[in-house]
Amino acid sequence: MPDDQAVSSLSMKLDCVLDSRTLRFNSNSRISSSACSSKFLANGTFEGGYILQNIEDPDLPQMVGEFSLTDSTDGITNHISISKDDRELIIASNDANIRIVDLATGKNQEVQLPLAINCLAINPHNPNEYFVAADDVNNYILDRRELNSKQLNHFSAFKGHSDYGFGCDWSPADENLLLSGNQDGTVRLWDRRMPDASIFGWSSALGSDAFDIDGLIGGGPVRNCKFSYHGRHLVWAESLDHVGIMKVGDLRTDCELVHSRVQSIDFIGKCIGLNVCPQDSGYGEQLIIGVNDCPLGGILNYQLESTDKPLDFDFSF
Repeated sequence: MPDDQAVSSLSMKLDCVLDSRTLRFNSNSRISSSACSSKFLANGTFEGGYILQNIEDPDLPQMVGEFSLTDSTDGITNHISISKDDRELIIASNDANIRIVDLATGKNQEVQLPLAINCLAINPHNPNEYFVAADDVNNYILDRRELNSKQLNHFSAFKGHSDYGFGCDWSPADENLLLSGNQDGTVRLWDRRMPDASIFGWSSALGSDAFDIDGLIGGGPVRNCKFSYHGRHLVWAESLDHVGIMKVGDLRTDCELVHSRVQSIDFIGKCIGLNVCPQDSGYGEQLIIGVNDCPLGGILNYQLESTDKPLDFDFSF
């Protein structure tokens, strides 16, 4: 199709904040995980390290450094979280270690665990607690103050999945609500006070065209799941082609048609990550989805306007 006839749409402005070809130690490294705050951008590598940048000034990002965490051949940086105060990185590596990096001093606190953590969500109400998805059928709440042994028996275990977990999140609105996504093709919502069974569970294919054809179809592995910024919505992604969105309030025991309440986003390619960010001074939210596909890959951006958002022509003194 000629360029002048191509379908065009509103697009976000994209800036290159990191050109790997200019890196001293990681010019050939592959990115395995990523985390961003208003101050820092941290990218984990398949080679067992991370690259840290200061992005407070988006027009002039500054390289903080390239760091190696382990020489282990199984040391992929699975997940990075940045603390709310931008003082620490919490890094989960595939060599079954959690490493807490003090960004002021550069010192690392390293804890060996009996299994590899694939995803870690910090409790928004208590930064000492982590909800994790791991190479285990159970999800766990870990307390960083007690991470001094190789045993997880004394931590809360959330039981219900049948395969390894790769996605999890902690509700910013309700400290008791937890979300998990698993290779078994299901998404589960938990109440931390009742770890023996999820309060809701559903196929990752829910809302997709395939589910419309056959409601018994098994979902694909769930690699990403998130609460929205304000905690009112749930978002999950199968590893391929499908993202589902649902209101937390629609998950009611008296609601028989949950499927009809799911918004589906179907595309071609692998979902390599998603996040929900605030916009419109915190009144609205935007869902950002990364898609990896050779001819069709890119970034999808969807806006969710809040009912509390003032009209564009409102004037305030």
